[in-house]
Amino acid sequence: MGVCNRDGGGGAMIVRKLVLIGVGAAVVLGGTAIVLDQIAPARQAPTTAGANPSSPDSSPPRPTDTAANGTAGGTEAPAAPSGATDSPAASDASGRPVLEVLPPAAAAPTGLPMPSPPAALIRTPLPGSGSAQGKVVDGFPGNVVTFPERTVLVSTSVSSSDRILQVTADGIVELSAAQVTGHFQQTLFALGFQSEVVTAADGQQTVRLSRGADTVTLAITTTGTGSTRFTLLGTLHA
Repeated sequence: MGVCNRDGGGGAMIVRKLVLIGVGAAVVLGGTAIVLDQIAPARQAPTTAGANPSSPDSSPPRPTDTAANGTAGGTEAPAAPSGATDSPAASDASGRPVLEVLPPAAAAPTGLPMPSPPAALIRTPLPGSGSAQGKVVDGFPGNVVTFPERTVLVSTSVSSSDRILQVTADGIVELSAAQVTGHFQQTLFALGFQSEVVTAADGQQTVRLSRGADTVTLAITTTGTGSTRFTLLGTLHA
């Protein structure tokens, strides 16, 4: 009886050990399965990314990328020295390199200076206003405006205001219209005036001569006897 009890107790102990071993093995296998489950997605990620043809990482290397890296293996090529160009450098007869010297940059134009006004043809004090019939009025600027020879004056006048003198003259001369126009142009050109033809009424010729702010306007007509009549209006500045 005592032997049977020991055998029965020993069998129970063996059964308990087997159960504990089984439980331990199950725990170990369960932990291993969990670790493998966490490792598997990480290993499958490159395969999944490579299977997608539209992924940026799966595109084949471009020729420019390979050239930029130097070799297909990814080895970077040495950087080109600063200032290097694709064209060969110039050299002299002895083969030594010649440095190209660029011309200095031209300064930006600032515009032409404004011309200075010409010197005044008359001086102050200006004469008082007045007029005369059949002759030259006192104060008329004879050094600026002269009349052709054999001119018969009808009237002349002067009028001053501040530093401006205005003159008029009306006369008749036995010359052609071209001769009268030529006389006034020649005498005023010598003083720096320039001439321009302006619009005139039928049967009348009008010439305008200017020098800075000074102007002389001449209107010419031909009379019934073939003579030329002129009317002059001038504005001069002191």
